[in-house]
Amino acid sequence: MTNADRPSLSGDETLELPEFDAPPAAPLPLAQRWLADARERGVSEPLSMTLATASADGVVSARTVDVKRIDERGLVFGSSTRSPKGRQLGENPHAALQVYWRETMQQLRFEGRIETLTDAESDALFADRSPKSRAATAVAQQSVPFADASTLAALIEEADGMLDRFGDDVPRPSDWVAYRVVPATVEFWHGSRDRMHRRLRYVAIGHGWRAERLQP
Repeated sequence: MTNADRPSLSGDETLELPEFDAPPAAPLPLAQRWLADARERGVSEPLSMTLATASADGVVSARTVDVKRIDERGLVFGSSTRSPKGRQLGENPHAALQVYWRETMQQLRFEGRIETLTDAESDALFADRSPKSRAATAVAQQSVPFADASTLAALIEEADGMLDRFGDDVPRPSDWVAYRVVPATVEFWHGSRDRMHRRLRYVAIGHGWRAERLQP
């Protein structure tokens, strides 16, 4: 089989998606429905998304983050304000999120401004993490270089000490906050092996949305 003969996409291209023909009024309820359907169809880690940020001088970075939820205002995730992404979000409070579900050949894209949520909302999001995850976050300085394996071993020991001390109530570090991407544009994409992909984009207009179909 030559490269030209190999299918470039895999997954289910036969989904019934009437929204491409009759778009609903707003994109976020549709994104919530896509997410619920993805879970029912067995999509692995449907909220593991690529987050793109940029510094004040336009240097772009991207990484995978665990989005915690899609709500009526946007997409919520947590991070340290001292991490590279946290610093970039402080300098330039705009971001893009993208996820591709291989199993269903669906992609979602969100672009918009960043909101930093309240301490109470950040506390609630942090408390929703596992105790081990909270302890690791509390002791580590995300993305700071270290010299050798002994540093990592010391961090593991410190995290174990946090668990011994606080149990399930490891407190949230002051630099760890909840963020929300409030989208100005949202795109829904469903792939097709004949390359005639279906695309639907929403653009925020005032207090509403304009839906527009895009060519492949």
